[in-house]
Amino acid sequence: MRRARLLPFLAFALATSVARAQDTASLRDTLAYTTAIVTVRAKPFADAQGLGRVDAAVSVRLYTCAAGWCTVATGRLTGYVLQEYLSAQPTPPPQRPGPGYVNSRGEWVPSPARTPNDSPPPGASARCRDGTYSFSRSRSGTCSHHGGVAAWLH
Repeated sequence: MRRARLLPFLAFALATSVARAQDTASLRDTLAYTTAIVTVRAKPFADAQGLGRVDAAVSVRLYTCAAGWCTVATGRLTGYVLQEYLSAQPTPPPQRPGPGYVNSRGEWVPSPARTPNDSPPPGASARCRDGTYSFSRSRSGTCSHHGGVAAWLH
């Protein structure tokens, strides 16, 4: 009597594990590439907790996509990324014209610079106390390594 109940259960368990193994194998083979610096989030929402960032042109394991968000894994990070920042083909990282940094929004910003005639260069947002001009896109942290902001330009 016990065998009669156990046999259907074992058949179901075996079928389920085979299906999972096939799904996992196909998922492992699905790669996508980031097209920009992206934040991996804990949930599929723009304001969800950020778990970490992934550079542009990095391969990630792609699992599922729904409502504009995809479940991905790379290194120690597993979470959600906006689908619009993923590509089936690797793309070269953007070329950057000179020294700069990536701000808290994931945007590349030129480093503060001096000009020969001490006039603001195009795109400058602030003059730092050390005489350089900042191209910061937010007020937080502007001129932080240049003595602070002497004057905002716009």
